[in-house]
Amino acid sequence: MLSFVERHVVASILGAVVLAFLVYETSVRFFAYSGDAYVATDVIFIAPEVSGPLAKVVVGDDAPVAAGAVLAEIERQPFALAVAAAEAQVTLAAERIRLAEAAIDESTAMVSAARASLDNARRQQTRSESLSQTGDISAEALDMVRRDAVVAAADLQKAESLAAVAQTLVTVRRAEQATAAQALAKASYELSRTRIMSPAKGRVAPLTVRTGDYATAGKPLAAVVSDLDWHIVAAVDERHLARLKPGQSVLFTIGSDPWRPHWGTVRSISPGIARSAGEDGALPYVPLSTDWIRLPRRFPVLIDMGDLPARERLYRGADARVLIWF
Repeated sequence: MLSFVERHVVASILGAVVLAFLVYETSVRFFAYSGDAYVATDVIFIAPEVSGPLAKVVVGDDAPVAAGAVLAEIERQPFALAVAAAEAQVTLAAERIRLAEAAIDESTAMVSAARASLDNARRQQTRSESLSQTGDISAEALDMVRRDAVVAAADLQKAESLAAVAQTLVTVRRAEQATAAQALAKASYELSRTRIMSPAKGRVAPLTVRTGDYATAGKPLAAVVSDLDWHIVAAVDERHLARLKPGQSVLFTIGSDPWRPHWGTVRSISPGIARSAGEDGALPYVPLSTDWIRLPRRFPVLIDMGDLPARERLYRGADARVLIWF
């Protein structure tokens, strides 16, 4: 055999290459390997909803936090004063409604009195006009009675107008009360937002803010690496996609503990990728390793890590290697 190889060096090399190719092509029917993989989980960037100086930062770098734990507090005094002012406006609005409703009662009484006066004046006018037929009343007295009836009608119209204004004023005061209540609700909400809390269980990434820094609404001041969804993202050669199924067994290692294998399962396979880094949309882009060799496209595959996250401390972004069995 050795003499044959020595006499046929080129043929032996070509045979070895063909054999290696056949072995590789046969192997891909049974498993898929990817060294382009990493450990991932959710990262929650936490930004305040209100602006103000940080009164205190409760946690430190890499501190474990529970869901709802306070991370930092913004100075509360300005927001407490805003709540007190809004409460005073609500109280004032309620008092204005009470006064407006009292004005309605008063204007209703004035309307009743003006209507009674008008009825009396019209009866006097009717009697006086009857007396004028027999000459039992002077023309001057008749004119005075008629004038009293006109004045009474005008007084009734004025009283009814004032009653309508009073009713409208009550409506306006109630709208002011609703506006004041909304302002109070907003001020109370903003006061509650001065406590910046973690929305999920995890660990705090290295902080870039300290007590006394000014926190700006909408600008992240901390990040929490969640402990709720640890998984591996592996870029898998497209030639394996037809045989990949969720639930398939995966043997993997992670960069923080490279010599110990673990078992996991395929969670999901990306249905598509972006063909270029500048392509618009939410599809993932998996870069090729080189531009001068035509490489197969790779698709992101999410892999559940079994009970490993409950047993060991993991690090987001750490390298991983996966071997998927078909």
